Amino acid sequence: MKLAKLKSFVSLCIKWRYLIALVVFIICVIFKLHGSSIGVYNNMFANAPQHNSEQNIVGKSREIRSDEFLVHTPYYMSQAYNDYAKSSDMMSLEGQDMIVGYNAPVLDVSIIAKPFTWGYVLLGNEYGLSWYWCMKLILLVLVSFELCMIITQNNKKVSLLGALLVSFSPLVQWWFVPHIVDVFFWGMSLLVLAYHFFTAKSPKYKITFSILLPLSAITFVLALFPSLQLSVGLSALALLIAFLIRDKKQITFRKKDWWQIAVMAIFALAVLGYTLYTSKDAITALMNTAYPGKRVSLGGANTLEDLFTNLVTFTLPFKQISYSNNCEVSNFIHFAPLILMLYPALRKKLSKDKTMIVGKAFVICIAVMSVFMLAGFPELLAKITGFSYINRMDQAYGLIATLFTIWGIDAIWRNPSILSHKRIICTVILFAASYIFFIDAKKLTYLELWQYLIIIAGLATLAYLMLKNAPKTRAFFITGATLLILISGCTINPMAHGTSALTSHPLEQKISELAQSDPEAYWLAVGDIKLSALTITNGAKTLNAVNFYPDFAKWKILDPEGKYRDIYNRYAHIAVKMTSGDTQFLEGATADTFTLLLNYEDSLKWPVEYLVVAGELYDESDFYDKIYDDPEGNYHIYQKVTDAKNQ
Repeated sequence: MKLAKLKSFVSLCIKWRYLIALVVFIICVIFKLHGSSIGVYNNMFANAPQHNSEQNIVGKSREIRSDEFLVHTPYYMSQAYNDYAKSSDMMSLEGQDMIVGYNAPVLDVSIIAKPFTWGYVLLGNEYGLSWYWCMKLILLVLVSFELCMIITQNNKKVSLLGALLVSFSPLVQWWFVPHIVDVFFWGMSLLVLAYHFFTAKSPKYKITFSILLPLSAITFVLALFPSLQLSVGLSALALLIAFLIRDKKQITFRKKDWWQIAVMAIFALAVLGYTLYTSKDAITALMNTAYPGKRVSLGGANTLEDLFTNLVTFTLPFKQISYSNNCEVSNFIHFAPLILMLYPALRKKLSKDKTMIVGKAFVICIAVMSVFMLAGFPELLAKITGFSYINRMDQAYGLIATLFTIWGIDAIWRNPSILSHKRIICTVILFAASYIFFIDAKKLTYLELWQYLIIIAGLATLAYLMLKNAPKTRAFFITGATLLILISGCTINPMAHGTSALTSHPLEQKISELAQSDPEAYWLAVGDIKLSALTITNGAKTLNAVNFYPDFAKWKILDPEGKYRDIYNRYAHIAVKMTSGDTQFLEGATADTFTLLLNYEDSLKWPVEYLVVAGELYDESDFYDKIYDDPEGNYHIYQKVTDAKNQ
């Protein structure tokens, strides 16, 4: 009886999913909930008075997510002080294009296709941050569910599992902000909307899809992340063709629908043409950087292990990886290799089933991706196909492998007698043995052998329950897979509220006060790159905040002959240290960082009025006066002295 009530409740939730999603979204925004790791700034001021350090309700902020809390969120929030203009001098002298800058909220025609950013413009930074996170996650769940419903031909139970496996996969949650999940989301949205445009029976639904399709296309392109966009886009196209061949009897396309397609294409091309044309200089500058613009990928950098779910991905929320970083080694939880082992049998026994058309499309996508990942392409072929831009094929593969897993589960569960028990046992043993083969000395620096064996045993058990294909084993599989994704995915990002970590500390309030009184003044963040995020977030123009592409106007002042061009010609986190010695540019430990040793006198060549400093400055008395000490004594603000201004 309880099970029947649960099924009835789930069915009711599915029926009213869009209304429920809207209510949940409104409630979350009202309470300013989000998953940002900006709480790491509380660690800088842990013992300070008057500081609210209780930002996280559940979970913890992640230092490794610096792309989010150090760049993306401050960039978005800085737009409030830039009147949401497309070009911002909040972090440069000659301006940074904020479309290129993580697609920040910009009040131009492109914003119509960027609903995640509407909250910043409509409600301000605090609610805008919540709007961004909550809308993105809720819509990701809905779109993933709709795509899985197409794959499984309306198998709601399997589609719900698929929505969880995609939306809360470790890779998606570790990389939730900014580019990667945007590409996944808008790529899946395009696939879902295009399919329903061709199969919609109601004219009003067809019109709705014709409105949403070009908006999704615009935002997919404006993600400006070719290292993932090409592979996701081509896979979506292949799957769309397969869906329409499989469901050709459901296609309602008529000759007059060509007019709708023409209108959609014209609108999308017009918006994209305007946006990309007005951003062409910034895009060209980014493409010509030493990093990431000069990267050329030929593939071949992966191993057979990368076709499987990484064993370490399940424990990453609880233990720091010892040989890489948690984001880079995270991936999707899927059973694609297991389904591939069974694919010949499925193809033979389901040869007349139209679902095999979709299965073949998945296998072709996986085959092409696997060849590129494992063997690589010759340079000429890579450039002709555009694969030379793809350096994240393993992440695109993870998404396709997860969706292929959903297809395989549905195909097997629809045909209870398709697999013999002997075949199931042999396949599961081979699947588990493959994982054992991947345990090497490097992995043993992270977990012990017995821990890996427990994880493998758990995966093998889930695989057996999935393939056994009995009502009870299906229920156990879904329960086990759901628990696995909740533990390894939902525990990654915190549930937090508000933006107090960025605005409530006395140092942050002092920055805001000075920025409001002197809004045109430029700042430098010295000694700690996190300070540059705090300054632009609180309205202070900061010359060494992250630059997406080089601000040559300021570098030519210090380096007129371009001696250090290869160092600063990049997307860069810019660490500044003041010195009485010569100004120097030092290469960073990673491709996206460098250090500027800035001579005090040389700093006067820049229009810098304030320094916010971690620690103390020395030999600065002729150039800067200390005007503020933070209560803990760790951070200070200096202002350029009057005599120095006249030099």
